Amino acid sequence: MVTYRIMSFDGGGTLGALSLQLLNRLARQSPKLISRTNVFAGNSIGSFTALSLASGRSPKETLKFFKNKILPAFSAAKSGGLMFNQQSPYSHFIEAIETFFPPTLRLKNVKKRIVVPSFQLYSPELNHSNPVLFHNFPDSPYLNEKVSDVILRSSAAPVTYQHYVDGFVVTTNPSSASIAFAVNQEGTSLDEIVALSIGSGEAPLQLRKDVDRWGMIGTDNIRESLPTHEESIFNRRPNELLPLFLQLVSSGNDYYESMVSSLLLKDRFFRLDPKIPNLSKTDPSVVPTLIKIANKTDLRTTVAFVEKNWG
Repeated sequence: MVTYRIMSFDGGGTLGALSLQLLNRLARQSPKLISRTNVFAGNSIGSFTALSLASGRSPKETLKFFKNKILPAFSAAKSGGLMFNQQSPYSHFIEAIETFFPPTLRLKNVKKRIVVPSFQLYSPELNHSNPVLFHNFPDSPYLNEKVSDVILRSSAAPVTYQHYVDGFVVTTNPSSASIAFAVNQEGTSLDEIVALSIGSGEAPLQLRKDVDRWGMIGTDNIRESLPTHEESIFNRRPNELLPLFLQLVSSGNDYYESMVSSLLLKDRFFRLDPKIPNLSKTDPSVVPTLIKIANKTDLRTTVAFVEKNWG
C-alpha cells in the first residue's frame, strides 16, 4: 500500500513555466496533491518550486511569483552573452529569492522533506569538488542552511554562488535521489513509495548520424566565425543546436533518472514531460508558448495516477 509520496521538478530556467502550469492544473483537479506529498525535490529552477511548496506556498502563489519576480531577472540579461551576464541582473534574481524566502527560514523549519542537488566547487573537508544533495531528512548536516541559499546554490548558472554551481552538473531530474533518501534515511520500503516527476519539456534531441566529434565544440557547431564557448551555449541563433556534449548531458540524464526511478518503482513512478520545440532556457518570451503547451497537455492519465496514489 502506498504511504510515501514524492514529487520532483526538473531544472530548465524559463522552461520552469511549463512544469509550474502543469502543477497548477493538476492541483486544481486533485486538491490533495500537495498536502499528501511527503517529499518535494527539485533542481535549479525546480528547487524554487520544490521549496516553495514544501514551505507551505500554494502552486498558484508559486507560479505568480515566478512570473512577476523571477522572470524579470532573466529579462535583465543582455543579448550577446550569458544568462546572467553581469552581476546586476543576477543580483535581481538573488533579491527575488531572498524576498520570497526570509533569511530566518532554514531547512529545519521546512515541514516537508526536500531534496535539492547542487555542485560544490571546493570542499575544505574533502579537499576537492563534489556533488551535494541538500536535504532535511533525519541527521542531515544541512538543517541550518537558509532555504534561499540552497535554491541559489542549485540555480547558479553560469555564475557561482557561495562556491556552488547549478545542480545541472549533478542531475536535471532528482527523482531517483529522492527515492534513495526515502529508503535509506526514512527506512521506507520501496513498495510504499510512489513518485510523480514533472519535467520542463522534452525537446527533440537532434543528432546527426555521421557526427564523429562530441566535444564541447565540434565541427557541427562551427560558424563562419567561431563563437565563444559562452555564446554557443547561451546566445544561439534560432533552431541552432547546443554543442553535442551538452545536448547529450542535458537530455541523457533526464532519461537515465526516469529509467532508474521506473525500474525501482515500476508502475508507481510517473513521468509528466510534454514534448516541446527547441526553446530558450533564458528568454522570458518563450513563456506564453510554454503555458499554451501546458494547457493543451492531456492530463487524464496523470490525474488517474494521482487519484490512485494520492487519494
